[in-house]
Amino acid sequence: MSSISVIIPSNHSHKELLKVVRALCGQTTKPFEIIIVDSAFAFGECPAEIKTVCNYSGIYVIYLSCEGALPGKARNIGISAASGELIAFIDVQTIPRAHWLEISQKLVTNHNTLGIWGSTCFSASNYFEKLVRDGFYGLLPRKTLPGSIFKREVFDKSGLFIDWARAGEDTEWILRLTVLRIPVFQPIEALTDYIGLIGTNLIKLLKKWLRNYKSASELPHFFPQKLLLWFTLYPMLVLIAFNWNYLIADWRMDSLFYIGHVTKIVATLPFLAYLILRGFVLPLRRGVRLWSLFPFRFIAIALICILADTVKIMVFLDPSKLLFKNWKCRFK
Repeated sequence: MSSISVIIPSNHSHKELLKVVRALCGQTTKPFEIIIVDSAFAFGECPAEIKTVCNYSGIYVIYLSCEGALPGKARNIGISAASGELIAFIDVQTIPRAHWLEISQKLVTNHNTLGIWGSTCFSASNYFEKLVRDGFYGLLPRKTLPGSIFKREVFDKSGLFIDWARAGEDTEWILRLTVLRIPVFQPIEALTDYIGLIGTNLIKLLKKWLRNYKSASELPHFFPQKLLLWFTLYPMLVLIAFNWNYLIADWRMDSLFYIGHVTKIVATLPFLAYLILRGFVLPLRRGVRLWSLFPFRFIAIALICILADTVKIMVFLDPSKLLFKNWKCRFK
């Protein structure tokens, strides 16, 4: 069997880090080494508890302290330090199930693939957390970078992670592999559990979205042009609707082309479509039960999604950022 190096980028407390390390030491197929890249401390030392747990399990631990390193940079540092034939990624808030590495290693071999994507379920403990989970993630396992495992040659073909983005660098790298047609298998079974929603609230969530969208807005898989298109297209549709009966039906109510309340319909339709899409369609596609969305739960989910999209719009339409982009282009 191939040796496995597990990379953990961390900017959390050592207590939270210890949970993940214990889960790795309890794997049915143990990793050859665990590489921790800690960005929370400038000159940190590997906690004694982590050393003890790893030594007891016969796992070599490499602790690298790099204060301020963002997730992409931390993973790149870990890849450089790894010596295993397979490289696996996990995060502090993503807890691997006991058979994660065993199943992933078998899938790499049986499917003759270069890697296995993470297959993650999102945990929630209270009403608000479940609204967020159902609105953005659902109940079905999702493809994630944490929980994934790859052969070394993948990084020769695709390159490393973008190191300047606080968020979104994992999605960009996943899309890069898709564009390059690098074969990576997606497991059906959930192998990891994300616990980052537990303990969150609306304020924390909005702050996190704002921080992440600001950092990731420059990445190529975000298309603010779509938002700008709607800001241009939607007023045009309202303008056309406002003049429809005058231009097309000449205000004749018996005309085939006369539409009653056309302006109200056009003004209301996008909001109704958004409510259906966010409150029903996407949660159902992600495994949420239809009955759980009634009587008013789908409205609460849609409202949370509206807040997220509003934050995204605010970031993408930030005048200072747009001016800065123009300035950079002008003086290139």
